Amino acid sequence: MTTLGLLAGLTLLLGLVAWRAREFLTCFEPISAEPRPAPRLPAVTVVIPARNEAANIARCVRSVLAQDYPALRVVVVDDNSTDATPQILAALAAADPRLSVVRGRPLPPGWTGKNFALAQAAPYLHGEWVLFLDADTWLEPGAIRAAVLYAAERHLGLLSLVPRQHLLSFWERVLQPVVLLVIALALPLRRMADPRHPRVAYANGQFLLVRRAAYEKVGGHAARRDAVVEDCALARAVKQAGYRVQLADGRALAHIRMYRGLGELWEGWSKNSFLSAGRRLRNVALLLLAVTAVCFAPPWLALSEARALLAGGGAETVLLTAVALLQVAGVLYLGWRCLREVGVPAWFTLALPLGALLFNALLCYSAYRVLSGRGVAWKGRVYVP
Repeated sequence: MTTLGLLAGLTLLLGLVAWRAREFLTCFEPISAEPRPAPRLPAVTVVIPARNEAANIARCVRSVLAQDYPALRVVVVDDNSTDATPQILAALAAADPRLSVVRGRPLPPGWTGKNFALAQAAPYLHGEWVLFLDADTWLEPGAIRAAVLYAAERHLGLLSLVPRQHLLSFWERVLQPVVLLVIALALPLRRMADPRHPRVAYANGQFLLVRRAAYEKVGGHAARRDAVVEDCALARAVKQAGYRVQLADGRALAHIRMYRGLGELWEGWSKNSFLSAGRRLRNVALLLLAVTAVCFAPPWLALSEARALLAGGGAETVLLTAVALLQVAGVLYLGWRCLREVGVPAWFTLALPLGALLFNALLCYSAYRVLSGRGVAWKGRVYVP
């Protein structure tokens, strides 16, 4: 293929990526944290699974207990923690009767740890809504009120929010934006809210609000006991049951710091990435090709054409060099916009190629772990999907 053909194909790809990025940034309605009067607020049970979450659990639980919500019950399932999580939870429960701590039973065969922990909270549910939170999430004071009112006004069966990301370490800022951008570009945004596509649904288990009636109708987490990506499985089931499902911008309501350091990033994303790609090597190949083309092809072509220009190239070389440089500028702008959305300093745009290399490596590793039967590892456990 000629350089002109490569540039033309890459221009089309970058145009598609830019269009999808713009669609993602404008598709999700942000939910405001501004307090609003409500004649009646239905009871909500907040369920938080916790396994070795001593670094996070106090902040999460305190942010829930500090909500300006009258009818609130909090259930934390301690999933056989071996750190200080049980002691922290005991102190929190002693200070507030709204908090119940459930000591999780040993994990039985055929279950993933998070699903089994959440299923054990079923006897403690009450009220109209259930809010599932990850232990590394924390909330603004009016978050639950705002989310419940938003879901009720739109007659939703399930509302999931995208929290504000807190990326503090070097490796978080290098890898996490690339992963989040790939997820954003891969989501079938328009079909997610379309009832004509009942199997197309996406949810974020970091903040997942579901009607209790819908949750119980689809069998809760017990009905998808072996699902590693349990949030999406639950969203699909709720949508297939005839309820409306929505993913919204919750950055004004909730915060999260998912991973600390490269080790946690690698384990966390390699657990999900191949399964999220539908367990299909074709999808893996397309993702690898797209990420490589977007992050590496423009600078390579720009350098190649610049060398040809310095060697005495003519008008065609000048034009090709200009087009290649415009593509590099486009990639840098896309990276900058992505980094700005997650609060990462702009100069990390220059680290996009490193983040792309890491993403490609963990995607291949995730596929290898699943296809070889070795399973995926998470918090000291290995699951074979």
